[in-house]
Amino acid sequence: MSTPMIERRLFVLGLAALGACSSDPPPPEVFYRLGALAPVQPLAGGPIRGIVDVAQVRTQGVVGGRAILYREGPNQVIAYHYHAWQEPTGVMLQRALAETLRSAQAFETVATPEMRLDRNYELMGDLLLFEHVLSGGGATVTVEIEITLRRIAGNRQLLAKTYRADEQVAGATVAAAIPAFTKAVDKIAAALLADMAALPKQA
Repeated sequence: MSTPMIERRLFVLGLAALGACSSDPPPPEVFYRLGALAPVQPLAGGPIRGIVDVAQVRTQGVVGGRAILYREGPNQVIAYHYHAWQEPTGVMLQRALAETLRSAQAFETVATPEMRLDRNYELMGDLLLFEHVLSGGGATVTVEIEITLRRIAGNRQLLAKTYRADEQVAGATVAAAIPAFTKAVDKIAAALLADMAALPKQA
């Protein structure tokens, strides 16, 4: 191989190495959690007697991971790169529901399965939607959860309802969407408490 040819190859390799060294590093990963939930009033009519066990909210597919999902059209859901929830959505929403029930004194005792208490009721949820929705007219978040409550004695179902909340986002960034996710969960929790107020108080 001639000397000019070798020099040209070395020059090209040098440029490539220089470009690799000067490229920007990837952005840092950012993790989010729901904000503090809104204060709630004690359950109308007083607490339901007994112990309720709040199960981890069930999830299917990508909605159950830690990725924050967004949607720009009706049939495509995409995960953000470098942005994620601090913990899986099912665990995060289990905590939110349990915290809400305790704050509202909805039951004499609010437990989770790891506490291994002899429960009188079981609250379960199925997460259907947990998305940041982007469109030409602005951005929203959509949260949809199917919640059931059953009394252990007699295996009697007391509540089965799908709760949905859509909340406007003040901006199109992921950070701007987090308060909207919190507000949507707040709305669902308030609607759940309103339905629970009509239930019998005796375990």
